[in-house]
Amino acid sequence: MRPRFQALANELIDGFAARGEAEFVSEFAEPYSSRILCMLLGLPDDEWPQVAHWADDLGKSFGINVRADLPRIEAALEGLAGYIERVIEDRQARPQDDLVSTLIAAHEGSDALSRRELSVALVFLAFAGMETTRNQLGLAVQTFLAHPEQWRLMAERPELGARAVEEVMRVNPTVTWVTREAREDVDLYGLQIPKGGIVQVLSHAMGTDERAMAEHVPFDIRVDDRPLHSGFGGGVHHCLGHFVARTDMSVALPLLAQRMPDVAADGPGEWLPVSGNTGPIRFPLRFTPTR
Repeated sequence: MRPRFQALANELIDGFAARGEAEFVSEFAEPYSSRILCMLLGLPDDEWPQVAHWADDLGKSFGINVRADLPRIEAALEGLAGYIERVIEDRQARPQDDLVSTLIAAHEGSDALSRRELSVALVFLAFAGMETTRNQLGLAVQTFLAHPEQWRLMAERPELGARAVEEVMRVNPTVTWVTREAREDVDLYGLQIPKGGIVQVLSHAMGTDERAMAEHVPFDIRVDDRPLHSGFGGGVHHCLGHFVARTDMSVALPLLAQRMPDVAADGPGEWLPVSGNTGPIRFPLRFTPTR
């Protein structure tokens, strides 16, 4: 799918390259991640704004204002779940060469995946596959703005795109914490956690914790022996779509670096709180116009 990702990235960049300015989230990160998700699931390309809207509202469930946002979260869940149900019914009647049809075939061919699990998995994939990639692309550009020499290097050596993704997610991941509930009383290194207690694990710290690495590790996309990051989770919670996310970002970042070589922030922008799932809401950029 890399050629299709490249074509989409260039199409979006064409829309603002000659202006020398862009609002990165609405003009690139959101349509790029949303349209790739639609491509993967076999959804009509022109329906990406609605899917993105549902995903954006569902993302508030990882924020710090869940109580206030609950009506929007529940409406988004109902809307996206209903949409996915209609897609499943359509693919059962008219299979296509897409992930939905593949999962339906797996569901019907074994007892490993219940109908409910199929629906929930696709709802979560549609949500998580859009919002996290959108946020991570914005955080990647933010990171490179602080390391312009690395931005220029990636433009010169696009094969470093894959390393760039891993390095950005090590130092500036969109998923900053994970939440766990204690199933029983726990003594965690002297911290007493009662049964039912909620723990917020600051997972993003592992990529830069000098106590774990013995020394500070600078941001450098040329180095391939970095410590593991937790950006895609682990174990049974490992991200199902990590191959797609890694690939589409490794395609997009070098193209952006090549076509916006002197990119800079055009104001502070607007950002989500550093909680659960963070990233830019608005991220205006300026650069020398290119073709």
